[in-house]
Amino acid sequence: MVQPTPKGMTREQKEMKVEEFEEKIEAYPVIGILDMHNLPAKQLQQIKKDMKAFADVKMSRKTLMEIAIDGAEKEDIEQLEETEATQPAFIFSEKDPFQLYQLIKENKTSAAAQGGEEAPNDIEVPDGDTGIGPGPMLGKLQQRGLQVQVSDGSIHVQEPGVIIEKGDTITRDDAEILSQLGIEPLEIGLDLDIAYSEGELFTAEELDIDTEQYRTDVETASSAAFNLAVNAGIINETTAETIVQEAVRKAKNLAISEGLPVEETIEEALAHASGNAEGLDSQLDLESVDLKDEEEQEAEEDTEDEEEAEGESEAEDKSDSEEESEEDEPSDESEDEESSEDGESESEEE
Repeated sequence: MVQPTPKGMTREQKEMKVEEFEEKIEAYPVIGILDMHNLPAKQLQQIKKDMKAFADVKMSRKTLMEIAIDGAEKEDIEQLEETEATQPAFIFSEKDPFQLYQLIKENKTSAAAQGGEEAPNDIEVPDGDTGIGPGPMLGKLQQRGLQVQVSDGSIHVQEPGVIIEKGDTITRDDAEILSQLGIEPLEIGLDLDIAYSEGELFTAEELDIDTEQYRTDVETASSAAFNLAVNAGIINETTAETIVQEAVRKAKNLAISEGLPVEETIEEALAHASGNAEGLDSQLDLESVDLKDEEEQEAEEDTEDEEEAEGESEAEDKSDSEEESEEDEPSDESEDEESSEDGESESEEE
């Protein structure tokens, strides 16, 4: 494990260390307290190297850190003494607390448990083939509430299940089981306990957020607030330009539609009037064409009526002629009869 600054420091060394801390507290906008508890010493140097681009980590005894905090002139910096870190260390950065927390979190790596550690999260065994042959492991898994069976010569977990809950101590037996299952439940890396920025103190719980979702939520809220302010006519440095532009646009449209001779809109007004005139002209032409079509249609209907009347007249004349012919035919027959009677009379006289 990481060891703090040796106790055998001279008074001068302690004063120099405190002075170094005070200078860094004044120089950096964000100061955090890390918890180095359970961090293997051999990993510390690599972690510090990986984080060098965005942070500076400094370790010392807690008493010297508190003296440096008390000696700093930043507003409410003494809030850092509220840390609950078991083995504290300073971290100085230009990044804001939320970015710093995420970067520290991303620099963590998984590690196997040895026994005696606190479970950082619920430890779950996934379902599937464990690759472990039947034997004592079968009973150990069953004791921890897992549904298991032997298939094709190895132990299979039927359903995933949590065998160690968050905060519980990992026993040596637990560590052995997890090791055989290939589960590394621990995270090796730095833990940011609290962070100070511009007089505000942030806890790890407050900093552990989804930054992308948070950014999206803020942008959505900002856009909604902006639209509300513009629609309500609330003028401030953010909305003033948009509100003025909208007012100018409406004023120009009104001037153009009403044909007001305003210098800024005279060209648009003339173009608008010209467009209306062209539209009216087109409409009149269309109405003229429609009227002409109606007159032609009426003329055609009149012609059809005249032709129909003539046809009816001819039919009537023809009918009258036929009737007259029928009346003439009986008189011819009568003449024939008279002629016949005259002949008979002449024969009798002879």
